[in-house]
Amino acid sequence: MRFGNNLPRRIRFVILEKIVLPVAIVPLKVLIWTWRRRGPDEEAWREMASAPRAILVTYHGMFLDLLGYAHRVPKIGKRLLVMLTPSLDGRLLGAAIAHFQIDHVLATYGKRGVAGSLEFSRRVEEGALGLIAVDGPRGPAGIAGPEALQLARAAQAQIYLAVTSGHPSVGFNSWDHAHIALPFAVTEFCLKRFVPIEGSDEANLTALQAAMEQTARELGSSIFAAAAARR
Repeated sequence: MRFGNNLPRRIRFVILEKIVLPVAIVPLKVLIWTWRRRGPDEEAWREMASAPRAILVTYHGMFLDLLGYAHRVPKIGKRLLVMLTPSLDGRLLGAAIAHFQIDHVLATYGKRGVAGSLEFSRRVEEGALGLIAVDGPRGPAGIAGPEALQLARAAQAQIYLAVTSGHPSVGFNSWDHAHIALPFAVTEFCLKRFVPIEGSDEANLTALQAAMEQTARELGSSIFAAAAARR
């Protein structure tokens, strides 16, 4: 998002980023500390950790629960890297996840749309652990788009499903049906490798969607259930 000469927008953004966000991060970290975390499978985690290049794919609404596991990534000598939209929300999210040792690049659209993808692919090739929301940036929620497969191919990276669930949790009235686990909730993180099949991009996209849906159902994900109910 270009702010241009919109001074009120600039001021609001600075207040949110520099004053409100640092204060809000403290209770969020306390909340995450209370969660009873389960997963991921250690064998799958070691396999992913040893992969020269890897990308995690998740649903947009699962991102908050994934923050409970972000601390494990630096311990394997990697940095978690997320691609965000160049909007006010995306920039604020980038500032927020920096408090969890998560890096980000901003996606770009139009004629310069390749720029963010190239930076993301380059960082993954250098060893960063990529994280992509398959149903972003505009949805529909719970529906995988082709970008994750394209970026993984560009970076020659292995793909791992990163599906979460929290019980009990509370939902937000947002397009992505985002939920966040309540204090002392049980959170689950399922990590599975997705191996592309022989065939077209369309066939692989269908296979990826099916794998994400099956894993979300197995965990009883509130996010996927909400998205499926509105289709």
